[in-house]
Amino acid sequence: MKRDLGTQTVAGAYLELLALREIDYLFATAGSDFSPIIEAYAAAKHSGARVPRPVLVPHENVAVSMAYGYTMLTNRVQAVMVHVGLGTANALCGLFNASRENIPMLFSAGCTPWTEGGVPGGRDNYINWAQEMFDQGALTREVTKWNYELRHPSQMVAAVDRALALANSHPRGPVSLILPREVLAAGHENPLPPAQTLAPASPPHPDPASLAQVAELIRRAERPLIITAGAGRTSAAWEALGRFSERLAIPVTQYRPRFASLSTDHPMHFGYDPVPLLKKADLVLVLECDVPWIPDEVQPRPEAKVVHLGTDPHFARYPLRGFRCDNALTGETAAILAGLELLIDGAAPAPRRTEIAATRSPAARMGDEPPKEMSARWVTHCIDRAKDDDTIVINEYPMVMEELRIRRPGTYFALSSVGALGWGMGAALGAKLARPEATVIASVGDGIYMLGNPTPFHFVSRAENLPVLTVIFNNRRWGAVHRSTLKMYPDGYAAREAEPPLSTLEPAPDYEKVVEACGGYGERVEDPAELPHALQRALHQVRDEKRQAVLNVITEINYRRTS
Repeated sequence: MKRDLGTQTVAGAYLELLALREIDYLFATAGSDFSPIIEAYAAAKHSGARVPRPVLVPHENVAVSMAYGYTMLTNRVQAVMVHVGLGTANALCGLFNASRENIPMLFSAGCTPWTEGGVPGGRDNYINWAQEMFDQGALTREVTKWNYELRHPSQMVAAVDRALALANSHPRGPVSLILPREVLAAGHENPLPPAQTLAPASPPHPDPASLAQVAELIRRAERPLIITAGAGRTSAAWEALGRFSERLAIPVTQYRPRFASLSTDHPMHFGYDPVPLLKKADLVLVLECDVPWIPDEVQPRPEAKVVHLGTDPHFARYPLRGFRCDNALTGETAAILAGLELLIDGAAPAPRRTEIAATRSPAARMGDEPPKEMSARWVTHCIDRAKDDDTIVINEYPMVMEELRIRRPGTYFALSSVGALGWGMGAALGAKLARPEATVIASVGDGIYMLGNPTPFHFVSRAENLPVLTVIFNNRRWGAVHRSTLKMYPDGYAAREAEPPLSTLEPAPDYEKVVEACGGYGERVEDPAELPHALQRALHQVRDEKRQAVLNVITEINYRRTS
């Protein structure tokens, strides 16, 4: 059955609606279910219809990570589309990251055609029978705020607007929409409403009574402490935390930060380990932080008060989270801190400010003399010296935070708390797409480089002209796996192995050659003294030659035990 190509389809209307809703990009890993979408894009070229720019990404995890990275920089929802349940399965790691870090996203997947003939978009390929699932939506239900299968053309506007409203309502996060091929191929003649028909819910605002209680706790505290992992998600929150902590002389530690929240030059920046201050604190303000300490290692003092603050202070989607909480204050970081400031007169007592100033010592950074062995600390130190304050650093695990100087909001991002690996490279492409004038550096381990799907990553970097620098900290190990084993069994058999089982990534590939297949610059670096020069060569390629670059930096293996 042939359809008049001049007739608007649901696929075409869907793309036009996304553009009307200010979605800039559709990151897509295409399959046979995309035929109506592809035809609609081709038709839009001829008609001049405004649609999101399509970005072909040959792996779903990279596609989701690109949307994540773009939204991370712009705070604007983007769209992703993958191939039926198979593509959805490949995308789950990326969706898990987005869910835990409250990154809004319109994730969509095609659906195997339902009908066995006689309907536009119906089954026409032998795979259509085997690919059908009883409940495709179940794949994403655990890691999305909402999911729905579009069943009729008349639902399209309502479904998209509801999806976007829920994605943008706090706590924000990804939503999932399944798009059957028969529905996408159906006609759609109704005009599209220019404005969104369902507005997001207003942001949570801190309760005045709870604000007053927390303000009183702060007034009475002698040794308050702020622990955060993601308070600096926005520039307003970064500025609010800097102003609040300095005025009241409250030290801030960033434990496993996913968003940098305070300048490393700030007088209340107290590093990344909360344990020393937690042992002394009489008030602990847990600000946008899911895991403020490890209970088996340290606990707050019994008499200390513990307050959790954030858009979802109890992290309701976590099945178990039992950190002590004497007060939970709901709201966005900037609103909470502004509300507390209004209720607290004056500044911190002078003795406390003096005591804090005396206990704060600047991070003991390395000097510029190259060490004998290539350590992760030296690699971080050299990256820090090579970048400027506007450089965007995407860190997926390897960096030693004490060596980094971060002075501006929106310039440092790290892997989500769930730790679904392979995020950093795609996120770097999304960040570069959002801020093309900035230098973007992705810092990854060798195992993470493989999980980041390097060939699709380098393909997209070249195809979309998004030159980024990827620095591989290559220790030939699953470092996190090995450290976890040593932590549980410090005197066990695995601790004595030179090449521990299931943790060794040897023989190591020549990672620097993968990028060359996509027209990029690759270099292997083994000499610590050569690393600063190699970084300058790579950054020249990225900044001046507009070529992507990879440095395969061979680091020491610092987990090996001999006794």
